[in-house]
Amino acid sequence: MSKGKIIVAMSGGVDSAVTAGLLMEQGYEVIGVNLRTWEYEAPACDTTKKSCCSPEDIRDARDVGLSLNIPFYVIKMEKLFQEKVIDRFVNDYREGKTPNPCVECNTFVKFGALFEKAKALGIEKIATGHYSNVVEIDGRYAISDAADHNKNQAYYLYGLSQENLRNVIFPLGGMTKPQVREIARRMGLPVAEKAESQEICFIPENDYRKFLTRKNVEFTPGFFKLQDGRIVGKHSGKENFTIGQRKGLGIAWKNPLYVISIGDDGTVVLGEDRETFVESFVVEDLNFQAWNPMQEGQEEECRVQVRYRSRAIAAKAKKEGNVLRVFPLEDLKGVAPGQSAIFYPKEGNYLLAGGIIRKGSVKTVERVSDAIPLEIGATAFP
Repeated sequence: MSKGKIIVAMSGGVDSAVTAGLLMEQGYEVIGVNLRTWEYEAPACDTTKKSCCSPEDIRDARDVGLSLNIPFYVIKMEKLFQEKVIDRFVNDYREGKTPNPCVECNTFVKFGALFEKAKALGIEKIATGHYSNVVEIDGRYAISDAADHNKNQAYYLYGLSQENLRNVIFPLGGMTKPQVREIARRMGLPVAEKAESQEICFIPENDYRKFLTRKNVEFTPGFFKLQDGRIVGKHSGKENFTIGQRKGLGIAWKNPLYVISIGDDGTVVLGEDRETFVESFVVEDLNFQAWNPMQEGQEEECRVQVRYRSRAIAAKAKKEGNVLRVFPLEDLKGVAPGQSAIFYPKEGNYLLAGGIIRKGSVKTVERVSDAIPLEIGATAFP
């Protein structure tokens, strides 16, 4: 007996192809959909890395649909993707932030808009090839970690609403990548050996600086400074840097230097490793999953993760207006405005909430060692 219709977001990769095949075997009436999100631009130079969302990916997704004998459609979402993902990406760099386009794409495009398209067709369920699971905690739904910790994608899915979580299926949440490829071989899928995409989809050459230049972003030159105000060099644009960056600064120093903050006027503040640890930071644009929306002044012990592959550390989170102020209880460095922070319980592998990091407060330390600076006319990232 059929379990009903379900839309599978098919990117052209092996994960979404196996997702469609598994759901067919489970009795679902699968409809494959590819989301056309932007006008593909071929890399300017040869590369062995793979990008997603290219014309080849659309053809691969179509070929999988033919192989499985399921309906397959391409939905144009360029306008929404431009507004919610690309424009925000560009504006974040203008403002000295480090954007996280995959979070915005999942929240507003792959799940937000795709769910609306499904409902308009009278279809409640959608599925994707993300390595994640959904659990119910005290009447609320939440993303929980995948079995394969190397592929776990919970960090990118904190923006899903309760309605999204009730109606999404992640067939790969309990699998490893080798297991998925083996299933693809068993099914005879044409993408069984296809390499994974490794770049931001709309920057296939993996050089965001060239992309910003093509988008007519005017780079803001300025000075490298230490926290005490000493100038140690010049740079060609604050947009070249992200919080926590160490390589490519062009500053001679007896110890490695890292970017601590980026100012609107072009000032890039540098410090040694011990100066990068944060005392607290603020998270906005919150979405609550297992946590009920917190009340003003409410404080909770939890664990927080601030980068995709970083470890979740012990912290306290306090509700202050529309934001959470987070106090790490372990050493934490490189907290970058524009990136996401997700929250786990003290014990457990499911999401409480998530949001966008707005700002951080670094710990006060004694003056760093003397510099051997470049001449002031020197430039990083010419």
